[in-house]
Amino acid sequence: MQPLMRCACHLGIQKTEATRLVYIPGAVSPNPALSVLSFKKSDLKKQEEEEEMTIKPAVRIAERKLVVKNRTILTGVPENVIATSITGSGPVEGVFLGAVFDEENSRHVVPIGTLRDVRFMSCFRFKLWWMAQKMGDQGKEIPLETQFLLVETKEGSHLDPAEENQTVYTVFLPLVEGPFRAVFQGNQNDELELCLESGDADTKASSFTHSVYIHAGTDPFGTITEAIRAAKLHLKTFRQRHEKKLPGIVDYFGWCTWDAFYQDVTQEGVEAGLESLAAGGTPAKFVIIDDGWQSVGGDTRGGRRGRPGGNEAAAVASFDGDKGKREISEEG
Repeated sequence: MQPLMRCACHLGIQKTEATRLVYIPGAVSPNPALSVLSFKKSDLKKQEEEEEMTIKPAVRIAERKLVVKNRTILTGVPENVIATSITGSGPVEGVFLGAVFDEENSRHVVPIGTLRDVRFMSCFRFKLWWMAQKMGDQGKEIPLETQFLLVETKEGSHLDPAEENQTVYTVFLPLVEGPFRAVFQGNQNDELELCLESGDADTKASSFTHSVYIHAGTDPFGTITEAIRAAKLHLKTFRQRHEKKLPGIVDYFGWCTWDAFYQDVTQEGVEAGLESLAAGGTPAKFVIIDDGWQSVGGDTRGGRRGRPGGNEAAAVASFDGDKGKREISEEG
């Protein structure tokens, strides 16, 4: 009775000897203010219980911020950047990102948020066939053609007491969506930009939903593995390393000539290399003769030196657009 009496006094209800507050189930309170107060307290308690039972996604966009396990990774996320939850049961540890544009085009560039004072490692393509890595903590430091991004944060999280003040790693994986490929790049405003392109002026689109996959965890290696697994399940175009059967040849010791001769491969040099390996007790069971990347055009250097027999061969490749096949001809 005492708590109810205190509420009554607070509402200005004067208690006299003739006044008694008695609770009768199903009865209406003699004072409307008490009924409203009781309803509000009950409604608030119910709302709090529902919020406690709600599991927030580990990766989400909220108030124009990309939030990962309650850490803010990106700020100023544009309205046209959209998030799509990954399907499946249990806690959501990842999300897909895409974007919607006003016009169809074969190439789109959109900032997906500002990245500052958060350490990252990026893997980017600096040549057609070579990748390299770069570290930094500002968006402007993210190179063009970034195809993998790992972000590190150390702010505390109350989502899981075991993860409080632990380092959280977030993987950003640009994907292929239909005929469009995705890559990252930074700009001078420290914004992380998403570049989407088809490579064909006639292949256009304006709406993307699964161009990037983002995954988070406290173990960087496990987080990367799980991110690749989610991308595999979505794309259905590849298998992970542990799912592949390695060919027996990987158990053999072999030799690639590139580091020894580069483009100047000769028969004498290869034979001398094999003899040297055998003399050292490590005979090669197979040899890769590597004199560089194959050119798609004619070889204008006047022939390659040291080919067995001294024959000069130039591979001339032509593409038959009507038949859709590649024809290779050799000229001796």
